[in-house]
Amino acid sequence: MINKLGFKWLKYFNRYIVSCISGAYRLLILNGHGSHATPKFNQYCVENKIITLYMPAYTLHLLQPLNVGCFSALKVAYRCKIGELARQEIFYINKEEFLYVYLYVRAAVISEQNIQSGF
Repeated sequence: MINKLGFKWLKYFNRYIVSCISGAYRLLILNGHGSHATPKFNQYCVENKIITLYMPAYTLHLLQPLNVGCFSALKVAYRCKIGELARQEIFYINKEEFLYVYLYVRAAVISEQNIQSGF
């Protein structure tokens, strides 16, 4: 992502989120990418009461609630289902079969309760 695109996204975020806020300030959690750490980006955040929280480097995948609470469980369930197929001597699945397996494990793992517990 280039700085120009990062700033353009920030302005879009601000327009979108303004109708959803109840207080004066908003929290924006960022991954520390260079396009999020420019003077122009930071100044816009200050002027629009957006508090930025930069995640520590190389920890984003562990600290994002959906990665930990949902997607890691999805990965484990998918791996188990593929393991079952391998035990049946099915070692290749096409795109259609992939979608079938994915939707099956997704329905079993991704739930409102699971998503909320991640946060």
